Amino acid sequence: MKFKKTVKYLGIGLAALLVVAVLGLFAWSKTSTYPARDVALATLESGEGVAVSQDQWITFTPEEGTDIGLIFYPGGLVEPAAYAPVLRQIAAQEVLVVITPMPLNLAIFNTGAADAVIQAHPEISTWILAGHSLGGAAASIYAESNPDRIAGLALWDSYPPDSSDLSDNDLPVLSIYGTTDGIPNTDNFDAKRDLLPAGTEFAALEGASHAQFGDYGPQKGDVLPTLSLADQHQRVTEIMLDFIEQQ
Repeated sequence: MKFKKTVKYLGIGLAALLVVAVLGLFAWSKTSTYPARDVALATLESGEGVAVSQDQWITFTPEEGTDIGLIFYPGGLVEPAAYAPVLRQIAAQEVLVVITPMPLNLAIFNTGAADAVIQAHPEISTWILAGHSLGGAAASIYAESNPDRIAGLALWDSYPPDSSDLSDNDLPVLSIYGTTDGIPNTDNFDAKRDLLPAGTEFAALEGASHAQFGDYGPQKGDVLPTLSLADQHQRVTEIMLDFIEQQ
């Protein structure tokens, strides 16, 4: 009888600890998330050929219609709307763009988010998957498991985790990254190149910073950019559109 009571109380105690841990993680993610700033927020209104909706996802729909779509996984602890400046510009060139918010703003908790988007848009025949930072790592995990569901993968200042080696995959991959004096800003970037297909297109942006792929302000540990926010957004847009047009 004592043993059963002990087990019961241990179970209750462990459950209570789990609840506290989950609540703590939730509170931490809320207080640690980088919010979208003014440039990003200004692009969330419909107009100029793009309809914007914010419900389950943030969706940019070109008024002319299209059969090409881009799904975007946000960076870790970054508000999804922060990536609107670049993604809206892409949508304006007749590409359906969907940003997928993530649990606790951490894409690693829903690497399969693209599945629901693809299912919801049967009119799209060609899908590109993209992600920034941790979102790029999560997108790589999806690409490694679902190479037939997407036509290409675009990584913004990111690389795949060791568990998702894409080197033997023939999926078209684009890697856009910031450099300072020709050296990648992201730690271990060069060491992780072997995880990508041999034909990967690498696009270096001299003077770009990690945070300026979106618009969420300075990020701890980031470099001081010498490329302006507007210029970085424009260059990323151009490189992305060129990659999408090739698929």
